[in-house]
Amino acid sequence: MTRETTIARVLLVVVFAPGGGLFGKAVAEAAQARPWWPWLVAALVWLVVSGAISMAVSNRTASDRSAEHR
Repeated sequence: MTRETTIARVLLVVVFAPGGGLFGKAVAEAAQARPWWPWLVAALVWLVVSGAISMAVSNRTASDRSAEHR
């Protein structure tokens, strides 16, 4: 496995695992007739922010790799 593949897999887990947990918490709160929307907002914010960071890191490693091949 290459370094880029390892980084991509780690970023995938870091982005989607907590987001899924927060969505699950929203569903659990809704099932108990509690306010669920704060958990949904937290999940969406997490996905957007961590996804943007993930894309920046991924683009950085891709640009480093292309610079090596020049």
